[in-house]
Formats: sequence, structure tokens, C-alpha cells
Amino acid sequence: MKSILIVPAIALMVFATAVKAQDSMSTTRLETQHKATGTMGKRLAEYEKNLLGTLASGNPTLQAQAVQTIRDLEQMYPKYSFEASLGPLEAKLKDENADRIVRRLAALALDELHSDAADAVIKDVAGSSKDKGLQSLCDALMVRSQMK
Repeated sequence: MKSILIVPAIALMVFATAVKAQDSMSTTRLETQHKATGTMGKRLAEYEKNLLGTLASGNPTLQAQAVQTIRDLEQMYPKYSFEASLGPLEAKLKDENADRIVRRLAALALDELHSDAADAVIKDVAGSSKDKGLQSLCDALMVRSQMK
């Protein structure tokens, strides 16, 4: 009689462990670290607008922080389109006078948008930029996007 009860108990424990593991795997590391909330998700358009305002500032440090925050949000909320970010990120990436770090971060942010328009911008910069390091990064991003 005891063996009849032990087998279902073990099966139930294994099933519960598997369900818990699946739940913990369903979020990104970034979501887990930053505890993404539903309230934050509802205000993404507002956050995006504020970050784009910061990106337009003349301070390269603030610009880099804004682009990195956009990248973080793209990872936390992959279903949000971030379409308002496309133009400003494109402008920073194509601006030969912009800070080198900001341009590279913009390339990475555009790649994380996973859109044909963003890929076209990256491809354009890969073929036309005077910055050889940026060209190499854009070439690498294009190879990666073509593998998807």
C-alpha cells in the first residue's frame, strides 16, 4: 500500500519542480534582475519619449545612458515595438560627428529592434561609415541578423 502512494507522490514532486523551472525560465535575466512590472510596461511610450529627449541632448554620456536604457527596455519588453526610437537611433548611428560609443550603442539598439528597417540602416552604415570599427560592428550585426 505504501509503495502505491510513494510513486504518485514522487511523480507529483517531479511535475511541480518542472513547472517551477519552466516559470523561472520564461523570463529573461534582465527581467529577473530588474523586476519588470506591469505598471512599467504600461508607461513604455512615456519612457521612450523621455529617453529620446535625452538622446537629443548634447551630452555624450547622457546620450549613451539613454541608448543603453532603450536596449535594456527592448530586452525586458520584447513585444513593445519601440518604433519611435528608430529614427533618432538611425540619426545617431549615421552622424559621423556623434560620439563613437553612442554610435556603437545605437547600432546594437537598432539590431535588437529585430526589424527590416533597422537592419537596412545598419547595412547602410556598414557600407558607408568612415569609422572602420563601426563598419566591422555593423557587418557582424548583419551576419547575425541574416542567420535568424
